[in-house]
Amino acid sequence: MPKDPALKSGITAPLETSTKAFRSSEARYRRLFEAAQDGILLINADTAQIEDVNPYLISLLGYTHSEFLGKKLWEIGAFADIAESRRMFAELREKGYVRYENLPLLTSDGTQLEVEFVSNTYDCEGMTVVQCNIRDISERRLIEARLHSAEDKFRDVVDQAIAGVLIIQDYKVSYVNPRAAAILNQGGITGMIGTEYLSWVAENDRGKVASHMRQLLDGKIHSVAFEFTAQVQGAVSCLVGANASYAIHNDHPAIIFTIQDITEKNSAEEAIRRYIIELNASFMSTVKVATIISEMRDPYTAGHERRVAEIACAIGAELGLDAERLVGLRVAGHLHDIGKITIPSEILSKPGKIINIEYEFLKMHAQAGYDVLREVAFPWPVALVALQHHERMDGSGYPQKLRGEEILLESRIIAVADVVEAISSHRPYRAALGIDAGLQEIQRGRGTAYDQEVVDACLRVFQEKHFEFPVLDRLT
Repeated sequence: MPKDPALKSGITAPLETSTKAFRSSEARYRRLFEAAQDGILLINADTAQIEDVNPYLISLLGYTHSEFLGKKLWEIGAFADIAESRRMFAELREKGYVRYENLPLLTSDGTQLEVEFVSNTYDCEGMTVVQCNIRDISERRLIEARLHSAEDKFRDVVDQAIAGVLIIQDYKVSYVNPRAAAILNQGGITGMIGTEYLSWVAENDRGKVASHMRQLLDGKIHSVAFEFTAQVQGAVSCLVGANASYAIHNDHPAIIFTIQDITEKNSAEEAIRRYIIELNASFMSTVKVATIISEMRDPYTAGHERRVAEIACAIGAELGLDAERLVGLRVAGHLHDIGKITIPSEILSKPGKIINIEYEFLKMHAQAGYDVLREVAFPWPVALVALQHHERMDGSGYPQKLRGEEILLESRIIAVADVVEAISSHRPYRAALGIDAGLQEIQRGRGTAYDQEVVDACLRVFQEKHFEFPVLDRLT
């Protein structure tokens, strides 16, 4: 009787499907096996004979496919240590797994490679098979060797650095170089490793240092520079300048400190500051002596230069000049009339109105003052102020008939201060006219003879800020 077609179909269909799936799976495995970028050996777990080898390992070791097949692991030249290879295979059969981080292998031309060797056993259709995965790590080892060499060189540099270096991890010292150990003097390098980082910070500064550490570890800042007092052995302390930054050290968060003992540096800077103060005081004393000598030639206007200097500085401050420029303005105020020492005293102290020729003679004091002061290496334009303090914005002044911006700002300030002081004070040929008269004069010439911004600043100084002339004596 013929078989039922339906029955025949029902039996063969699953079989064909299973066969196709197996072949597809085998094909995928074969593609992976042949395309793998690691060496693969398949070994019979009972006989230790190599049953298959992939192209990558053939290329890596330089042996042919046939030179691998049917050989035991220790019968190919790649595994030079036969006794070790036998022992390894025995361990593999017992444990089912073997791993070597740096197994030496020989290529067919005798070149030694370092490989990572991983073997494990598994069951394949009732047969125990060993699969060995072999990865060439020669290049990685070379990179690691270079890295270690670079680390050694870096450590040598850090160990010999003139700056102290510390690494803080988990709030404890994990590294300290010799210079840092010397600065902090906590019993040497071994005495500091593992210590709490605040143990060598003076109590008054611990809060500040701890705050910086928290901000670094919380990621609020990446680096910070600060100073703190270190409590070294005994009762001795030193001032330390520190730079701290966040880093990763040995795969863990860390704070790297570089430190310097700045005790002597700060002492030296303080000495320099004191010296500069003394030098400035000595310089101003010299300026005042020159002013007094000038006043001795013209005793009837004694104090004029010093009062002009005070008004000028008040105006300069109102205009926003910086501290250094104000110092120069004060010096220029004291010395703007120094050229009068060349004018005959009978003209300077003449009680009546001077004639034209005497006035022309008197105007020469601006150039004379410049000639005297230009030989002195002032850091400010003192000589030019002496030359220009009688110039006017509209070109009506002397000696060069300069206009507007051609005149230094300092000269424009001294010009206004000079007029206000001269009109408000006593002169040999008239009595003092008072501050109001002086202010009226600069208002009258605002924008023509005198710089309008300087005039406005002067008016604010007197009318809003109630400036008063200082009381002067011969030694002020």
